[in-house]
Amino acid sequence: MLLSAAIVVVLATAAASLHVLFQDGFWWFVVVLVMLVVVGSAAAVRSFTAGPVLPALASVLALVGVLTLLFLPATSILGVIPTFGTLDAAADLLSAANASIFRQSLPAVAEPSIVFVLSLGFGLLATIADLMTLGARRPALVAVPVLVILAVPVATRREIADPLAFAVTAAVFLAFLLVTAARPQPRLAAAIGAIAIIGSLVSPAVLPPVPEVESEGASLDSGVNPVLDLGDDLRRANDRTVLEYSTTSGDDHYLRLVALENFTAEQWEPTLVEVDENDSVEDFDPAPGLGAEVAVEPESTSVDVGGLNSRWLPMTYPATSVSGLPSEWYFEPAGFSVSRPGAVARGLEYTIESLEVAPTPAQLLAAGTSVDPALADYLTLPEALPPIIGQTAVAVAGAGSNYERGLALQEYFRSVEFEYSETAPVDGDYDGTGMDIIATFLDVRSGYCIHFASSMAVMARTLGIPSRVVVGFLPGDRVTVDDAAAYRVSTHDLHAWPELYFEGVGWVQFEPTPGRGELGAYADVTAEGVPAPAVAPSAVPSASASAAPSPSASAPAREDALDSPAVTGGGSRSGLTPIVALVVLGMLALSLVPALVRGLMRRRLLSRLAAGRANAVDAWSELRRDAADLGTPLPRTATPREVAEMLPTGGAALARLVEAVEWASFAAPWRRAGRASGGSAPDGVTAPVTDAPPQARGLARDLPAVRDALATPVSRRRRLLARLYPPSLWRRIAHPFTRD
Repeated sequence: MLLSAAIVVVLATAAASLHVLFQDGFWWFVVVLVMLVVVGSAAAVRSFTAGPVLPALASVLALVGVLTLLFLPATSILGVIPTFGTLDAAADLLSAANASIFRQSLPAVAEPSIVFVLSLGFGLLATIADLMTLGARRPALVAVPVLVILAVPVATRREIADPLAFAVTAAVFLAFLLVTAARPQPRLAAAIGAIAIIGSLVSPAVLPPVPEVESEGASLDSGVNPVLDLGDDLRRANDRTVLEYSTTSGDDHYLRLVALENFTAEQWEPTLVEVDENDSVEDFDPAPGLGAEVAVEPESTSVDVGGLNSRWLPMTYPATSVSGLPSEWYFEPAGFSVSRPGAVARGLEYTIESLEVAPTPAQLLAAGTSVDPALADYLTLPEALPPIIGQTAVAVAGAGSNYERGLALQEYFRSVEFEYSETAPVDGDYDGTGMDIIATFLDVRSGYCIHFASSMAVMARTLGIPSRVVVGFLPGDRVTVDDAAAYRVSTHDLHAWPELYFEGVGWVQFEPTPGRGELGAYADVTAEGVPAPAVAPSAVPSASASAAPSPSASAPAREDALDSPAVTGGGSRSGLTPIVALVVLGMLALSLVPALVRGLMRRRLLSRLAAGRANAVDAWSELRRDAADLGTPLPRTATPREVAEMLPTGGAALARLVEAVEWASFAAPWRRAGRASGGSAPDGVTAPVTDAPPQARGLARDLPAVRDALATPVSRRRRLLARLYPPSLWRRIAHPFTRD
């Protein structure tokens, strides 16, 4: 049992390294509960059998039962026995988790579906660790599942991994080896642990920094159309930091490079205009279409550009001025981009004064479907546009105001029907933004940000909504620079998104790419006041019948399915009260494990005594444990007869036990050997040889009788505590190398 608990401690410590991936830590407690149930079930079965098969089977069954109880009780029998409906609900949870992972950015919200996947994964790892450590009797093999866990943050994004979590896990693993080693070497283990911890914490500060290797074709280098390089930059194996920024509000922001207004049959591209020296970056024009009723807050953003080969500066929107730039940098009024002929952004430091615009859903709804004729250029489409694009737009978002239709398009792309992939377009030969590529993407439904952004923008134009595509960067990762909050942006954060125009508000950003970016309050259909998209009941068109998307796969429907009792067992995103209650009940149940373990130890000893596989010394050790549990600890230096005199009662059963343990402890070796092992008396000794003294027989009956006699004068409260929380067991756990 001690070794089983140690396995859970090691895995739980490794699991804590995943804290960089999630916004809260509640999932960790659920995962630890699942691992305790899995490993505890195997330990309970192992107390009755020495084989590895039954404990492993018990751990698997326990995993199925606890997952059913926590997440899928409504589809099961008695809350723990799964049915075919449970399997279907579990498949729905896995699908919802996959969609949630693609939809969110880091750190993510651990939604119930994600917690289910984490519990399943860690439960399987706990089963494997238990089988390797106790079944195969190879404690060091617990490193295999530990390394799998530690690899997750590194594989997700190397720079977010927590070195301290790695060091703590290494220390706990070494302690685990120290406890389980046949020949403990504490000095060696302590030395190795100290070296590992000190090295992981101190070496980054002592060793010189490794310079980043610049590669040819750095992010968005100076071509006239950044879309041409976006896919290649996203697929680069080495993720490089391109800039850092900080804001006076502490908030993060998307950073725009350039707006692509022109959609030809082949691609999206920016409008090339002559530089106007009157368009100074010290004083921008007012943001197009922004009404006086829309709430705005001033913001100041300080940007430090590193290795970014771009003719456009990363900018917040809408900017009002830029300071700190060399001369001859100008802004382009329509797209609010900033550039300089023949220059690149590498190495620049500057400060942007801008506005944080916060339109309300009511203001966006008030725009209706009206469009200013001056925006006709943002509605232009090629003549030979594939029919599937317009048909899909009408099927998905054919009704409502422009705002409602924009939300419907966004949620269609963020549904489980689509997946984010940087390689699928290359493998399928549809990488780009042309109209034929968009038609293929709507059929295949797998691509990266530029496919989602360009498809939504084109579909919006077919519905009469002015649109454009913006290329830039996601907000990046929060870091600390000079004790202040800042954000670090890398090539991994390269992104593209659509902007739609609404009368009285201006250009508004949307985020159709699943798993990337953030939703504004006005674009989050789960936020108060944001209208739920009304998706047409007819089937969405597709180039192939087998790939036809479900028109009901909008975000609200997906959340409703996730929150239904059939899937979550009553859990929801807004509240995990049933799961919390189950966790509390689980913790209470776990508090009774000591009583179960102590009872199993006692029963096993009585069985061994009755079968002749244990002797009086074992029985005497058990009596000492019983006395400690009942509040009468016995000194280790006292002889059996002295102990008997200290005990208040015991009668004939205690006398027989004392005589038996004296014989087993102090009788001559040739007498204890007995005839069964061929023992014989030394020369000159004529005493008869016996297998065992008469007093040793019946210890399986005498031991419970003595314990009952000891418990009689003890209060009922003390007897209950001795049963539930036996001190002898805790003493054994606290001192694993101490013998009774």
